[in-house]
Amino acid sequence: MKYETTRFGHIEVKETEVLNFPVGLYGFEKENAFTCLPFAPNVESPMEWLQSLQTPRLAFVITDPFLYVPDYSVKLTEKEKAEIQFEPGNTLVTRAIVTIPGNYLEMTANLVAPLIFNLTSGLARQFVLTSAEYDTRHFLLPMETREAKAEMSD
Repeated sequence: MKYETTRFGHIEVKETEVLNFPVGLYGFEKENAFTCLPFAPNVESPMEWLQSLQTPRLAFVITDPFLYVPDYSVKLTEKEKAEIQFEPGNTLVTRAIVTIPGNYLEMTANLVAPLIFNLTSGLARQFVLTSAEYDTRHFLLPMETREAKAEMSD
């Protein structure tokens, strides 16, 4: 199917590349269909775009939280697994929404509300973790990197 986007122009998306969010995302409850696109064409990047297939201008930067927090843990209840039709053998992918401010070194990820994609069923959902060990604004770059850049600009 073809879709129009503000950032990428016309895109072709196969049915198997559509992620269906039956309850939308927090703050975007009516947005139910998305696809993932490369962050920058022809450039290796840990970031991706989560592009809405309903609203051409709506796209989120997302990343794999395990790249930044190797011991990150998302434990879904049986009810939550059922919401994305998880069955043993399904392929699940975890992503976190990234905020990139003017100073990109200060970018953060929301580790409290991860996105879980069941690539087998095509269903996805944003879950809220009740554990207090994660932050909604987890810095992706180490403090040394952020501070070194700040010192260089002084």
